[in-house]
Amino acid sequence: MDNLLRSLTVGLILLGMSALAASASDSRVLMEEMTTTEVGDAIKAGKTTVLIFNGSTEASGPHLVLGKHVYGASYLGERIARELGNALVAPVMPFAPTTDEMRFPGTINLSPETFSAVNEAVAESMVKAGFKYIILMGDHDGNQKPLESLAPKLDEKYRSQGVRVLYSSDAYAKSNREIEAYLKERGFPPSRHAGVADTSLLWAVDAKYVRADKIAVGGPVPATGSPLALGTVGVEGDPRRSSPELGKMFLDWKVKNAVAEIRKLIQNSTSQKQ
Repeated sequence: MDNLLRSLTVGLILLGMSALAASASDSRVLMEEMTTTEVGDAIKAGKTTVLIFNGSTEASGPHLVLGKHVYGASYLGERIARELGNALVAPVMPFAPTTDEMRFPGTINLSPETFSAVNEAVAESMVKAGFKYIILMGDHDGNQKPLESLAPKLDEKYRSQGVRVLYSSDAYAKSNREIEAYLKERGFPPSRHAGVADTSLLWAVDAKYVRADKIAVGGPVPATGSPLALGTVGVEGDPRRSSPELGKMFLDWKVKNAVAEIRKLIQNSTSQKQ
């Protein structure tokens, strides 16, 4: 009887460990943290949407790390994928077209053509993996126009294979308009690159990426729609009222806007097939 009980106990323990391992595997959405088998199993289980989220490696003053957009995109991508429930996140693209940031050490610049070519190659890999909905996204201004132009070209290319390639902008453009309006209504001083929004967002992602003791006022903010003008500091405007509390709220807006838009894009693309 003792041997039987021991065998049953060991069996239950092993079964529990196996279930925990399977649960952990099922909960992963960042592809770089998964094995090829886990990715394949996730696709077979219905996770047929993939987010190709683009960041940038760029200077943002003395107080924000160069990977500002990379860490932001990874954080947002994971949250968005979990909220969608049927999505994984491709490894974040860390390089992008930049402008005035190139004057400062550490910035890595890609031409729009190279940036688009890399996204096209990544999308092709996602098609071969078995994904049916490929969502192109960007956390950096220089991402937006190339991705917006690329998505319909790839959508036309792969549509006959039952794959849709869609561009999602609301985590960036719509959310940034809402953030700007919020700050303006509450009397925050003008800021843009490395300003209140940038600093607060990254602070909420992880405080280790912000050098709070080095937050300083930069040059004047150019008129809306004007190119970056980073002056000597690499900051536009006054970011001193930044906070992780603001950043958490802004991140929630970005996730909410992205999830709503992606669901709508997929729904519309599905109805177009019929």
